[in-house]
This record gives sequence, C-alpha cells and structure tokens, in this order.
Amino acid sequence: MLKKIYKSKWVKLSISLVLVYFAFKKVNIGSILKQLSGISIKSLSFWLGISILSTVLIAYRWSLLIIKKPKISDVLVFTKSVWSSYFYGLFVPTSAAGDIFKWIIIDEKYPDISKSKLGASILLDRFIGMSMLVFLGFMSQFFIDSMGVNIPVLIRYGLGLVFLGCLFFYGLVIRGKVDLLFKHKWLKKFQNIGELVNRENSKQIIKCLGVTLISDLLWIWQTWVIGHYFGLNISFIEILIYLPIISTILILPISIAGFGAREQLYLFFLSSSVNTTESILLMSTMSGIIGIINSLLGGLITLTPEYKKSFKNVKQ
Repeated sequence: MLKKIYKSKWVKLSISLVLVYFAFKKVNIGSILKQLSGISIKSLSFWLGISILSTVLIAYRWSLLIIKKPKISDVLVFTKSVWSSYFYGLFVPTSAAGDIFKWIIIDEKYPDISKSKLGASILLDRFIGMSMLVFLGFMSQFFIDSMGVNIPVLIRYGLGLVFLGCLFFYGLVIRGKVDLLFKHKWLKKFQNIGELVNRENSKQIIKCLGVTLISDLLWIWQTWVIGHYFGLNISFIEILIYLPIISTILILPISIAGFGAREQLYLFFLSSSVNTTESILLMSTMSGIIGIINSLLGGLITLTPEYKKSFKNVKQ
C-alpha cells in the first residue's frame, strides 16, 4: 500500500504543487510572469541550443556503450532515440520511466543488438550519468561551508554513501571483477549489464564519464547564464558547487519533473549568497521551461513516418 502511494503520480503532483506554492508565495507572481513573457527569442534560442547540444552529448555517451567507434550517423540515430524518450518522460512520474521508449528506434536500426544488451546499456548509461553528478556533488560539499550554507547531516551522509557505492562499482569494473557484484540474488536481474562493464570495455566507460563531465559542465554553465540574464549576481564557481548537490537530491522521484522540489532547493542553497528571491525563482523556473521545450521538440520525432513504423513493428 505504501509503495503504491509513493509511486503514485498524483502524490508526486500534489507534492510539486505544495512545494511550488511555498516557493512562490512570498514573491510577486505578476512580476515573474511579466519577465518570463518578455524573454527575447534570441536568448531563448541560445539556451535551447545548449540543451539540444547536451542531448547530443548524452546520446553520444549512450552510443559508446554499444558501438566502440560510433559514426556521426550512429550518433544521430541515438539522438533521435534519446530525444523521443524525453518527450514521453513528460507524461510519466519520473524521467527514468521515459527510458522505456529509448530502444524503439535503436531496435529497428540495429537488429543485431540483442534486446538484453540494449536494455542493459540504458540502465548503465543512466547510472553513469547519475554517478558523475554524485561525484561532483560529493566534492562540492567540501567547499560549500565557506559559502555560509550548512548542509543537513543526512544529506552529507547520503552523498558519502552513494559516492562510495559508485566508487566501489567502478573499482570492480577496472579490476574486471564486476561479475561478483551481479551474483548477489538482489542484483541478478541486472546481470546483463555484466557484458558491458567487463575489463575490456573499461576504456569505453571512462570515455562515457568524460562525455558526462562535459555535458554536466555545459548544463551548469547554461544555468549560470540564465541566472545572470535575470540579474542573479552569483559566480560560476558558486553555481558549479551548488548545482551538483541539488541535482543529486533531485534524483529522488518526489515530484513531477522536479518542479517545486527544484525551486525549494535553489532557495535553500542560493539564498545565503543572493538576497533576490525573485531572481532565484526566475532562473529555476526558466531552466525547467527550457527542459520542457526541449522535450516537446523530441515529440516531433514521434510524428515522423520512420518512428511510427518502428513503433508499429515493436507492438507487433
């Protein structure tokens, strides 16, 4: 019963609405809407362009797990797949659920890749993306005290435990001992990942981590640029320190698309450095809107005859 309540999209929607209400109740909503509606097309296009570039990098990272030397044509196919999953992710409780639709295009284009390997690559790709955020978040906490922000002890311990878990996993990969991990009865259902994380593929995984670092830094820079557009006088270093911690916490599926939870976390971490609550909320809201627009663009891929054919074949 408790599990059903936790996973319910209506519970997450309710949490989002409550958190949004408390985040925006002390600011002038009319002023925020006016500033959002007054954004220039040039700025909007620039921010969206960064999101699209980040999507391509994430697609390239995923392709590296399946194809040792992906060509531009391969990356484009994987980009279409990732983009379409972003679109479907808008309508499910967590973005991870959108991964279910990732393999539709890939399965049609690369029939030689087994479904088990494809599914394992999706799980591993998400783990690699999460682990880099965990690493950045873990390192950031050592600098954040000097900013005047006290991180709750539970968050510190949580970051530490997850970081050690990721470190342990990558240690097994480098030593070629990852099969020992998947022998455990709780992890047997993930044993298909084993063939992707053997010692021979360790170089590919290191490349994936490098691509993830570039993608994360690009996203952090985008957030900083948006913040400056709305008058948020904060240094790039501060954003670099705060955002990984915020994003690591947002991995928890406690709200719809992070709305509400993201605003509250931005206010908690940035309020000590910036006195303008309105600017913080504008930056947070605009970042969420850019993510939604990027996901909606992914919906255009699902309208193409090629995608409809792939989806029809999968249903059959």
